[in-house]
Formats: sequence, C-alpha cells, structure tokens
Amino acid sequence: MHKGICGGPVGPALAGALGLAAAASPSFAQEAAVSEAPLASGAEAQAQATPSTPAPTSHTPGKGFFDRFIDETDHGLDLSNFLAKGGFIPVPIIITEPAVDGGFGLAAAFLSVDPDHPRQVTKHVIGAFKTGNGSDGIGYFQSGFAFDGRLNYRVGVGHGKVTLDSYPAFAPSGVEYTNHYDYGIFGSALWHFGDERFSAGPLFDFRKLKSQLDIPGLPEDFANQFNHTLHTGALGLGFHFDSRDNTLTPTRGTNAFVEGKFNRGTFGSDRNYETYNVETYSFDRLTPNLRFGLKFELKAIRGDFPVFFAPAIDLRGVQAMRYQGMTTVSSEVETTWQLSPRWSILAFGGFGATDAGSKRLYKDSGAVWAGGGGIRYRLARKLGFDAGIDVAYGPGGAVFYLQFGHAWSLTMD
Repeated sequence: MHKGICGGPVGPALAGALGLAAAASPSFAQEAAVSEAPLASGAEAQAQATPSTPAPTSHTPGKGFFDRFIDETDHGLDLSNFLAKGGFIPVPIIITEPAVDGGFGLAAAFLSVDPDHPRQVTKHVIGAFKTGNGSDGIGYFQSGFAFDGRLNYRVGVGHGKVTLDSYPAFAPSGVEYTNHYDYGIFGSALWHFGDERFSAGPLFDFRKLKSQLDIPGLPEDFANQFNHTLHTGALGLGFHFDSRDNTLTPTRGTNAFVEGKFNRGTFGSDRNYETYNVETYSFDRLTPNLRFGLKFELKAIRGDFPVFFAPAIDLRGVQAMRYQGMTTVSSEVETTWQLSPRWSILAFGGFGATDAGSKRLYKDSGAVWAGGGGIRYRLARKLGFDAGIDVAYGPGGAVFYLQFGHAWSLTMD
C-alpha cells in the first residue's frame, strides 16, 4: 500500500493517519481470523494461522457495555467482539515521529462486509492530524473489491501542509521547509490471478503543492526547488505477492512487491521523473514460541525530480527523511518471543544506506545502524491484532513508537 499522498515523509503525518486508521481498525480483519492460540505448534499452528471466516462472538445484548471489551476465555482486555461488528469505529492517533515533533489525530473508519464473502470488506476512512511542528491535514481513504473479489482497489485523497527538515550535503544540521498541499490523490487497482497470492495492476498519483523555504543564501540548485507551485502526475504499474497469514500482525508468509511510477507532462506533471520500489517482508516461526520477520526495501528516484521527494532510509530509530538520496536501502530483522497467549516481547535491528547519485544534492550516508526492543499485547485475540510500544536507538539517540498492528504495517500491502 503506498502510502503517501504527500511524498515519502508523510508516514508520521497524513498517510500515517489514514494508514493507521485502516490498519488499526481490525474489524475490517474479518479477512484475518488467525490463530487464537499463539503457542500452538506444528500442523496445528499452521492450520489455526490460515485465514478463514470470522470467528463468532459470544457477546449477548444482555451484557453491560464494558463486557464487550472483556474476552470470554481468559477475561483479559480484548477488542475482538467490539471490532467484529464493523460499522463505525473511531480511531485516536498518537504520532511519535520526531521529524514532526510528535502530534495527534483522529480517524473514523466505516466498514461493511459482504455477507456472502466475509473476506471482502469495504473500508471508508476519514482522518485528520496536527503535529508539534505545525503540520496538519485531513484525508479520506477507501478500499474494497469488485468483480467477485478478483479486483482489489484503493484510493485516497488529502489536503494539508507538512513541515520537515531536509539534510543536503551543504547543511548537515538541516534546513526546514514546508509543503502546502492543495490536494494529493493516489490509488491502485490490483487484479488477482488464478493463484490469488499474485496480483498486478495500475497505480496513479497526482498532487498540487507549493513548497516554502524562507532561508536566504542557499545554493541555487537547491533553493530553486522551492517557493513555487508544482503539479505532479504519475501513472505506474505494480506487481504484488502476498501469502501472509494475517495482514495485521503476520506470523507466517511473505508480502513482496515491485512498483514503478512515471511522472510525465502527458499526465499533468510539471517535471518528468520516475520512482521505483522493491519491497519484501517475510515472517516465519523458529519454535512454537519464537518467530522472526525480515524486511528489505529498495527505493529509487530518477529524472528531474523535486529534491524533497528523494527517498530516505526507513528504519525504527532513524528520524524520517534524515538520510535521503537517489537510491536508498533499508533492511531490518525482528525476533518475537511469545511469553503467553497475550504478551510478547521483541528485539529488532536494522541497516540502511543511501547513494546520492548524479545530482549530489545529498551525500552518501554510509552505513546507518539502528535497533531496539518492544513489548506487545494481543489486543484482539480473534483477529490476531497486537499493540504495544517500541524503543529504538539510532544515530540521533532514542526514539519511541506506539505500534498498532505490526511495525511495518504502513509499508506492507
């Protein structure tokens, strides 16, 4: 799912708000009825991890309001029964990304399920955010199915402003700029083949923005990128593979995709440039109680691109947009130890690097390392949905993150 109507930096902002609302609204996870016994092993665990029709809830109208948030088996706090009803779900959002000085937001998800095809859920999400550095915005996201479930579509639109720091080669301490978005529209339509794990289809991305930079005396090739209105228009193509047992907190399977988008004057773009993404996320169990995940991202931009759209290293513990270049690599490994059916702890470590490319506006990053640990609580047992906190350490020190679903949810399908 990509992710950003405001470009790469908006993970913590508008795209983050919409993506989090979609990922953290697991009533849509009628598509993700996973193992209710995380400690199961062997064939039993594999069978339980296979998505199926949603588990029935045992909530009865005679119970009190708060009873729907208590699990009937272990009496722990659990949102399964509440979320499985679908309908309207409010989602508060807390932004901890240091690049935007933290912030908050609110999203409202409206969910509907085809009774004949429980895995086909239509999602309508509207969200708004405000951050500590003055960024704000509002957006709408919708996804659903057509043609008997063979076509999966996603579309989003947003408006707002995003203030960030850029770190060109001549200013290692950073240069602050603001992008004011009149609009950003993105979407995809992926057709699933006979083997439904494979899909492919067109992508689109259209934006109108004005970039603002109020610092005099900067090099001309950098300063000329700002303080004017820019239209971008891109069409592209994506090839996707998805065998995950759960889209919320995967424990097995792989999600991989290759995407290319081409901004051209024919599509309404003021500048001709291309973006390319190759991303892979794999999950498996080492033992019944121990599982691991692997992430690999390769992102590239070529042509006459706006400098602020250059991709950046994407790792926990590394400030968003801190290391940009024409080509970036981000990889991470994560190990999770299931302490009990509800609680787990994890450790992770990552490596990233950038190549400044021919323009040399940025410098090569060299090796960038980050890592840390976290704790998770199974917040919705029947849906396989975890939430928790990560603390990561990178070149800039410690950063903490609130996680709803897997930490990689915003960049996976």
